[in-house]
Amino acid sequence: AGVQLNNQKKQSQAEGTLSGKTFLFTGTLNKLKRSEAEEMVEAKGGKLLSGVSSKLNFLVVGEDAGSKLEKAKKLGTVQILSEDDFLKLANS
Repeated sequence: AGVQLNNQKKQSQAEGTLSGKTFLFTGTLNKLKRSEAEEMVEAKGGKLLSGVSSKLNFLVVGEDAGSKLEKAKKLGTVQILSEDDFLKLANS
């Protein structure tokens, strides 16, 4: 029928200010929509994770953060950022 299916993986940028870093967002962000913040991470070479683990570098915390924040504090290896801190890091 002339239909060609191509499986193209979404290529993340190899270089960027967030290259090689992993991020997770929790709580309500005030300045950005979560989707915008996540797109910013990927555009700058970072990677998004779906949960708190030892592989997580940064947890970006908005208002009413819950169990993810507590888990990150218990791990002790995750850097916890406010939304403003994230924006400074992403734009540096």
